[in-house]
Amino acid sequence: MRGREEAGGLADGERSRRSSAIDAMVGYVQLLKETVPTAPPRRYAFKLEFPDGRWDVAEQALDSEPRVGDLIWFGAAAWQVLGHRQVPRMRAETPHTFLACAPAAA
Repeated sequence: MRGREEAGGLADGERSRRSSAIDAMVGYVQLLKETVPTAPPRRYAFKLEFPDGRWDVAEQALDSEPRVGDLIWFGAAAWQVLGHRQVPRMRAETPHTFLACAPAAA
């Protein structure tokens, strides 16, 4: 691959085209760098609430905390965030806080 340093021996049109292509690639790489999260994903605890009253707990690493109404996927199933729920802990004064989710409407 020829870079800018080798573009000097090219015809004017080819040199201009190659310089423009290199500038476009540099811009694209910069855009990609800007989309990379600066902090590692944080792990969130979810309380998956089933329609029949059962519930389960799952955990997932996400870049930001989900909001009410957001969809979260666990495997192939989509779950909708309902809000925060507190569940008492055994032998602890403070309850555990989960993001409660219900199965997403199909």
